[in-house]
Amino acid sequence: MADTASEVPEGNLALLPVYVPGDELQRRAVALGDPTRYRIFEYLLKSAEPVSVSELTEFTRLNHTGIRQHLEILRRSGLIDEYREPPKGRGRPRLLYEPSAEAKRGPTKAYERLSLLLIEAMTTHSSARAIGRQEGVRLATELAPKYSDPVQVIHEAMIGWEFSATLVNNRDFAAIVLNRCPLESAVNLAGKTVCGLHIGIIEGILSKLEGLELTDFEIHLPKVAGCKIELRRHGESGQ
Repeated sequence: MADTASEVPEGNLALLPVYVPGDELQRRAVALGDPTRYRIFEYLLKSAEPVSVSELTEFTRLNHTGIRQHLEILRRSGLIDEYREPPKGRGRPRLLYEPSAEAKRGPTKAYERLSLLLIEAMTTHSSARAIGRQEGVRLATELAPKYSDPVQVIHEAMIGWEFSATLVNNRDFAAIVLNRCPLESAVNLAGKTVCGLHIGIIEGILSKLEGLELTDFEIHLPKVAGCKIELRRHGESGQ
C-alpha cells in the first residue's frame, strides 16, 4: 500500500468529512515541538497565576528577548493568552501570560507527542500513517516485554496517548473502544492526518506482535467518540 499525503486509510475512516490541514495545526506542532517552548508552556500550565517575562527568564535562564520570541510563537499558535496587568502606580504595567482556554482543556502530553510526530512527517516528507507505523514499532518494542497478552500492548499504547480505552478481550477476538478523543481540536482541523497517524501506530505495533491481526478500525467523529479497534487472534494466542 502506497504511503502518500492524500492516502485515505482503510476501514471506516473514509466516512469522516475531509479536513484540510491548515496553518493553525502546523503552528501548534512547531510551537510545542521546540523543547524550550514546551518547558515554558508546561510552566504556564502548572502556574496558579499568570506569569511575567521576568519570572520566565529566571526559570529558563534565557534573556528577555529570547523569552519574548518564544512567547510570541506560543501566542500566535493559540496556545497562550497575553494581557497587561492592572495599573499599580507609576510605571508601565507588566505583560502577563497564561494558557489559553482551549489549551487548558486539552491534554498537553498527547498534543506534544502529536506535534513531534507531525514535525517528523513534515521534515521527512513522509505520510502521517508511515510516521505512525514507526512510532508503533517503537511502542511495541517498549511494551511487548511487559505483557504476555499482545492485546494488552495495544491497550496500554492507547492509554499512553491519553485515550479513555475500554478493553473487550475474548478467546478468539478482542476490541478496544476509545471512549474519549484527547485530540479533538486537531481531529476537527485535520481528521485524516491525525486518525491516519493512529492507524499507522496500530499497524506498527501489530507488525512486531504474533498471533494478532487488525480486522477493522471503526472511526467516529471526536464529539461522538467511541472509535473501535477490532482484532482477531490466531495461532497459539487463540487457544
